[in-house]
Amino acid sequence: MKVINMCKQNFSIVLAIIMALCSYSLNAWMDQWAPKIKSTPANLTVFSKNAVERFLQRNYDDYHYSAQYSQGGEVDFNDDGIKDYVFIVPWMGNGLSACGYYTHFIVSDGKGGRIENTLDSYGAELSDIVKINGKVYFRHSDFFGSFEKSAHNHWVFQFFSFGKDGIMRNANHEIGDYLPAVTIFYSNPKFKQIELTSSDRKTITSQTKPKANSFNIK
Repeated sequence: MKVINMCKQNFSIVLAIIMALCSYSLNAWMDQWAPKIKSTPANLTVFSKNAVERFLQRNYDDYHYSAQYSQGGEVDFNDDGIKDYVFIVPWMGNGLSACGYYTHFIVSDGKGGRIENTLDSYGAELSDIVKINGKVYFRHSDFFGSFEKSAHNHWVFQFFSFGKDGIMRNANHEIGDYLPAVTIFYSNPKFKQIELTSSDRKTITSQTKPKANSFNIK
């Protein structure tokens, strides 16, 4: 039993380090770009680890282990005066997949119900929920292969917002400027970015569509 507990503890430490490095790399680039679009932290209330774990285990069948490594909080995503919920759950994978997350946004639908929007993301943090011109957005990161102007792998950053109907939609056009694709290196130069073509952006949009379903909180 001591050996098992020791292995679990070591795994938790390694996983935490990998996830932190991934988030740091992605956020380091976004922190350089964010001031240009004047984003500020959203008024998010962060849930305790115990509260997050209880909610996930009560409402989902497959998060009984990963729930302990998850994050959660509440904020009014669609500005209707009703608190909405966000939960960020790690994939628990190996290698690059250790940086992957399931993101769940449970948002009021204007009819007394709630919509659950789900979207896979890399390096997701509660700090990726930001305000721009008074509106709440989710700053999304994803990993893509080659594009028309570059055969390298790239990180792609997008913004999503939420309607009064509770539906999560791509909001890049609301920002007024499209973010480039970025390759992050761990030596100089640390960041190399390319402008994406319209064809590239159509591919990205089609592959990063959130799934929306009605949701009853247990």
